[in-house]
Amino acid sequence: MTHLILPLDAFVRAIGVDSQAPHAVFLGAGASISSGLPSAGMCIWEWKRSIFLTNNPGVERQFSELTLHSVQERIQRWLDTKGSYPAYRSLEEYSFYIEQCYPISGHRRQFFADKIRLAQPHIGYNLLCLMAEAGIITSSWTTNFDGLVTKAAASFNITPIEVGIDCQHRVVRQPRRGELLCVSLHGDYRYDELKNTDDELQQQEAQLKNDLVAELQNTALIVIGYSGRDKSVMEALEAAYSRPGPTDLYWCGFGDEINKPVHRLLETARAAGRTAYFVPTMGFDDTLTRLALHCLTGTQQERARLLLSEVSNELRDRNAPFTIDQIPCKTLIKSNAFEIDCPSEVFAFDVKKWPEKPWDWLEGLSKGRRFVAVPHQGKVLALGLLDDIRDAVGEQLSGSIERTPVTEADRNFDHGAVNALMRRVLLRALAESSGVATDCKRCLWETQAYEKKQHGGQDCYIHRAVVVHLRQFSGRLHMVVKPTVAILDAKGNELPRNVTKVIKMEILGYQHNNKFNQALGYWREKLLLTKGTFEIEFPQNCGSTYRFKIRTAPLFAQIGSRVRQQSISFDDRIRPHIKQQGIEVPEPKLLFANRSGTQYARDSHPLRGLHSNRPFDFALSSHGLAPSIRLGVVCPEREGQLLSRYLCQSAQVHQPNKTEKDYLIDYPGFQSAFGIPLEIPRPGDAAWAVCPEPKTGGSPKASSLELAKLITRSIDSVVAVEKPHVVLVFIPNRWSAWRDYRDEQEYFDLHDFVKAYCVQKGVATQFLEEHTLSSGQQCRVWWWLTVALYAKAMRTPWVLEALDPNTAFVGLGFTIDRYAAKGQHIVLGCSHLFNAQGEGLQFRLSKIENPMILGRNPHMSYDDARRVAETIRQLFFESQFRLPPRVVVHKQTRFLDEEKKGLLDGLSGVGEVDLLEINTDASLRYVSSVLNYKGENGQKKQVFDEDNFPVRRGTAVLLENRCALLWSHGATDAVIQGWKYFQGKRHIPAPLLLRRHAGSADLELLASEILGLSKMDWNSADMYSKLPATICSSRQIARIGAKLERFGPISYDYRLFM
Repeated sequence: MTHLILPLDAFVRAIGVDSQAPHAVFLGAGASISSGLPSAGMCIWEWKRSIFLTNNPGVERQFSELTLHSVQERIQRWLDTKGSYPAYRSLEEYSFYIEQCYPISGHRRQFFADKIRLAQPHIGYNLLCLMAEAGIITSSWTTNFDGLVTKAAASFNITPIEVGIDCQHRVVRQPRRGELLCVSLHGDYRYDELKNTDDELQQQEAQLKNDLVAELQNTALIVIGYSGRDKSVMEALEAAYSRPGPTDLYWCGFGDEINKPVHRLLETARAAGRTAYFVPTMGFDDTLTRLALHCLTGTQQERARLLLSEVSNELRDRNAPFTIDQIPCKTLIKSNAFEIDCPSEVFAFDVKKWPEKPWDWLEGLSKGRRFVAVPHQGKVLALGLLDDIRDAVGEQLSGSIERTPVTEADRNFDHGAVNALMRRVLLRALAESSGVATDCKRCLWETQAYEKKQHGGQDCYIHRAVVVHLRQFSGRLHMVVKPTVAILDAKGNELPRNVTKVIKMEILGYQHNNKFNQALGYWREKLLLTKGTFEIEFPQNCGSTYRFKIRTAPLFAQIGSRVRQQSISFDDRIRPHIKQQGIEVPEPKLLFANRSGTQYARDSHPLRGLHSNRPFDFALSSHGLAPSIRLGVVCPEREGQLLSRYLCQSAQVHQPNKTEKDYLIDYPGFQSAFGIPLEIPRPGDAAWAVCPEPKTGGSPKASSLELAKLITRSIDSVVAVEKPHVVLVFIPNRWSAWRDYRDEQEYFDLHDFVKAYCVQKGVATQFLEEHTLSSGQQCRVWWWLTVALYAKAMRTPWVLEALDPNTAFVGLGFTIDRYAAKGQHIVLGCSHLFNAQGEGLQFRLSKIENPMILGRNPHMSYDDARRVAETIRQLFFESQFRLPPRVVVHKQTRFLDEEKKGLLDGLSGVGEVDLLEINTDASLRYVSSVLNYKGENGQKKQVFDEDNFPVRRGTAVLLENRCALLWSHGATDAVIQGWKYFQGKRHIPAPLLLRRHAGSADLELLASEILGLSKMDWNSADMYSKLPATICSSRQIARIGAKLERFGPISYDYRLFM
């Protein structure tokens, strides 16, 4: 079938080279989706759902998201069991279901009239009219009733000649220059009775068909947004292209799948000697954008660009600062940031010839000398003694060495060359004054080890250490000090990372709030030798003007709360150090069904909510629409009985360990927890596949690939016979060596390979490793496993209690082939939509055509960003039949200006857009406190002691105008009244760093939304994830999606990727 396909870029060039010839466009319902009208396929699903829900009252909420495959499958299964409805995807579905849903013709008319009244032509229609102005497009033919071409034409210098079944005579006259023939083949609801049921279609006037055939003898045809569903239209097209002729046919499809009627038409045209191709596209708007920018020239091309950027400047410029209201303070938290003044100028000079590695070269020059230098924008920047610099650079110096001031922009760039220079100089100065060692890049450590450990036969010496950063926020530069450890050998050399990582985890994993505070205090006393302000020069004791002034008291933040009423005040000793303000955002609530399934119940704790109530979609179970969950199993023969016995424990009660009772509650058995049975096969059953052993002795690559094929074949055998809801894949310990491999050319991951294979077949999978069976935390394991199985069976355990039903969320994730040659990286982007209740809806995978790689991270050009936004826009119309009033976009990399413009332009029509960058902060840490009073001289003195628990989850602290910290990971309420819970109980939690790039929503709302979305990971028994589901899912889908054989407009249920 590839001989029929013409790539999109080649199609655009073909129209461009033939732009002097007239072209006709034939539009289907797909062209109008982004203008606010559903496609023919979505209309069918809407009618199917109406029929289903009026026959099954009480489950409306569970069928609200119609684009989810699981929702469509349940509706279709019910229709199929009735036996009186047409076969799925048959050509008669459209005419059958509209008449079945609305047997009265006036109601059919009203169904479309209500939607058309609100529709406004989007960019594709406007560009079509601009191309009509240029004479490239002379006629528009459509099966739609929306009149959008005519609406759009009103804003251009063309006269639309409207033709419907009531005025066919207009077709006879050829349009003149400045006219656009607009033919509605199925009539127009404004003028005549709709012709959209099967009987009416067969009676369609012969004249329109004949005129279409005649038009195509001398005019090339571009079909777009049309499925080929109408038999009478396809007969007319086959009649036109069964004759020889000079004009071409381009069928632009959504994706690369060619259905049978289209394939037959193309082959008919080819047999008649006509040029006929199928063109895979990303939709109507994207295709017209490419055509207009390529085919139009001069002022018309400029007008096209203006249309593409037709977003009000007010929306583009809307980037309100974060604010926090003045509310009663409930606690105080202490940072590891110290205000610092750095030198205000540096030396700058040129060199005659730059070496290949300038950073290494300058580091070598300054070693052992009293200066530090870095490269910056073709020059060398340096701090230190001028004579030492001249002596080291020698004849390489070009010109004179001059002093240059440090600008505000230099300080604001945390990862810039000026910041690196100041940090390296500061490290050397602190090392000299304190008698500690430094790597002159970011770390200081004591020369004397305080402990020795052994790892793999290697003596490892543990040294107290600290990582130093320079960060600009709150209008000041800060020295940020993060205690750590250095792992060295007996000679003081750093050990390999695989060794140091393990030991650091052992030590720092238990550096909780109080221990972190003690370590911070230790280094504060060691480095900052005076109270108040510590001043240090570089080089030491030489009268240098290069001085650092460090305030020895760290920054404090006062945290307010709207919920916790008790407030505290501060005495004069503490108040001067409180430079930051924050607020505690309450823990978001989740929704469940109550035990009877008659109404919704609320709980902030996901497992307690399940235990006390029923899953959110329990109505499906109680109405008999999803009475059980069927499990398939793939397992090697040797472990068959072991796994079978283990799976039988799903019906047993499991209690948490004593150390887990602050969060975990009893696992009551699957049916007690979820209200339906779990059907588990046994060895020998058709749903239990024995996976053969891979051959041993081969290379890791060969064995890993062989194991992947054996597993996927076993999954195929289970699915072919039993069609389980989820297939459980058991991985014994002896297969762990083949879980992945890496070489210079590629990286292979068994889990991702199997997931990608099964996603394309619509099969949900759950991996279970042998070591999990012997875990000492079986209560946690069974909660995790069963929640995941329930969700992967396309069920919904819980959703968010929506803060704002008019808000929708989008996660943007990217994956990059890091093994590709420079300049040949393939970047795949994922746009994943979430509704206001945190449910993942549709997503779309697409190649980023012109990626920019900055700091190893991919970014989008304006055109790529606009295309992504247009896709998001279309997905919203497909899933919700409207644009939401507010859209929040989450991304882990910063929004470049071109990305921001492209996204906002593509989302035109959305009233409020928040673009939010979300990352884990690399350096800032805060210590929580408890207020005590200590007697002194007969008076009570305020004392803030370190807390045993970290900063509370939901705490938000303002850093600067559009930047804030948010603790999505931290202390929260335990299930036992009055207890606290810290998930994982390891280290001190790192806050998320939030940067707003566009929008105006207040910080509390944005923080609450992120906290809520962090509780929407159904592949976990944890209370929350550290990142919101928008970020996690889009990143995971992009990673696994890169391994799919096909992507683009095809969408799968995101739970297949879990």
